Amino acid sequence: MKTERQNVSEDLVVVTERNKRAKTSNNGGEPIPFDLTVEICSRLPAKSISRFRCVSKLWGSILGLPYFTELFLTRSLARPQLLFACRKDNHVFVFSSLQPQNLDDNNASIKIPTLMLFPYPYTSSLLAANYHMKIPYYASSFKRCSSVRGLIFLGDERSLNGVEHKVSVICNPSTGESLTLPKLKTRKRIGVRSYFGYEPIEKQYKVLSMTWGIYGTQDSEEHQVLTLGTRQPSWRMIECWIPHSLYHTYNNVCINGVLYYPAVNTSSRGFIIVSFDFRSEEFRFVEDTDTSISSYYRPPLINYNGKLGSLGSSGGFGGIGGSCTSITLRVLEDAEKHEWSEHIYVLPTWWKYIFGGGYTDLCVVGVTRTNEIVLSCPFPSTPFYVFYYNTERNAIRRVEIQGLEAFKGRSVYTFLDHVENVNMKLMDGL
Repeated sequence: MKTERQNVSEDLVVVTERNKRAKTSNNGGEPIPFDLTVEICSRLPAKSISRFRCVSKLWGSILGLPYFTELFLTRSLARPQLLFACRKDNHVFVFSSLQPQNLDDNNASIKIPTLMLFPYPYTSSLLAANYHMKIPYYASSFKRCSSVRGLIFLGDERSLNGVEHKVSVICNPSTGESLTLPKLKTRKRIGVRSYFGYEPIEKQYKVLSMTWGIYGTQDSEEHQVLTLGTRQPSWRMIECWIPHSLYHTYNNVCINGVLYYPAVNTSSRGFIIVSFDFRSEEFRFVEDTDTSISSYYRPPLINYNGKLGSLGSSGGFGGIGGSCTSITLRVLEDAEKHEWSEHIYVLPTWWKYIFGGGYTDLCVVGVTRTNEIVLSCPFPSTPFYVFYYNTERNAIRRVEIQGLEAFKGRSVYTFLDHVENVNMKLMDGL
């Protein structure tokens, strides 16, 4: 069996020889070194790559090589972006902007010296949102949306022969592609729950779907997996030895190839966090030992420096808003022993004054690589803000996002660390 390095080397030889023939036949001059071509293109925006692929078959071959798409993605990981998915008029519109920690003096960001305007230690910036694409969306509510390594995963509803069916849609903002996943192989059509993740060892995107067929419960009964980027991808049944009932809200995170989501153990009736390894396709669980939170509200799960964490208002009975006095961060330190650490951050007394626009509860977006807590409003007013809370300095950055004014009062999802992925083979076979 050929290794990945051997396959890449053979691809490079083929394209290089094709490049030489093309250059020699045109003007007899020396061809542009292949490595230089790849290096230049890997530093361009994703939209430029899409255009250059249409120049010729040669360019399409070069920019479609796994070697190039992986190099482009690696470069993009060093310049992560904010991603916004906005619903309006039966469509989802996708935008992105720079993340504030990536701003430099040459960026078009206006930094306002708020210490001169208000007696509160926070700063403010302006960022422009760049439009990528829109896709049809017909579900009655916009509650199933996630972003994983450059791709967006949506749960939608489509009508077939007059009957509404739940479907999963994947789109790539960098290439403008979108696709609807195949229908699940099941007769249990009462409920469907799907999760999206990325497995970094085999470099595969996978979808885990669960179905249940009893009214009044969400006890997962059938479990299936689909792998993107394979020839004729289809659903495969897998076994789950953990009897569990799915929690009523979507709340999940994928960390280093492992998916986490909250559930209830149907045997003990205790709250658990189910983990699913996308590589081994095996289920495990961790006991959720937090007894301070309500049975209705479970704090959002987050990626905290490669560890599973949860973040919510202290007391656990609502979101984070102006009336919130402290934030609780819990981090899973030892999955085998079910051990969690807990950190409580007391918010400054002027916390409620910086929101403006009558914000009530904010959504937890995540935690940055520099350990700043990021919050945004799910139904924004104008202007639309993203908040960065530095727990060490007890300081706040308020970032205004321009370009989303048309979505005032609409559902908006905000995601951290979006990267540009120009691999068009992910959608093959579907």
